[in-house]
Amino acid sequence: MKLSELGCGESRLETIVSYILIGGVTLSLVLEVAGIIEFYRTYGSLNILTQDRSVFIQGKNFFTFLAGVFGRAKAENSSLFMMTLGMASLILTPFVMAVVALCYFLWSRKLKYVLVTAIVVVIISVSLALH
Repeated sequence: MKLSELGCGESRLETIVSYILIGGVTLSLVLEVAGIIEFYRTYGSLNILTQDRSVFIQGKNFFTFLAGVFGRAKAENSSLFMMTLGMASLILTPFVMAVVALCYFLWSRKLKYVLVTAIVVVIISVSLALH
């Protein structure tokens, strides 16, 4: 689907943001369910806490945690990796939506909305960077 087919103005932005929201939540749900099923098939229970504590957010901030998760993805349990990736996609969905909205407002030169959205992006970025 082309952007020109989505409509004009704010309805186009609303459509794009809704697709991002639906996609992010769906991706998260699929990864979580697949990870839970795989974990249960592997260990025979759903007691995740006794298996591996590396799924908890740790390190300097959320971004370094994600880098660490991707860095050890091959050595880690695939079910825990899928569940961690599902949670990360759920956490990052509003961030992606705000960045897309910021780009849209920059492109359409709506400076008042650019300022407000930039503040939101900075707040989300700082909160993820501070853990």
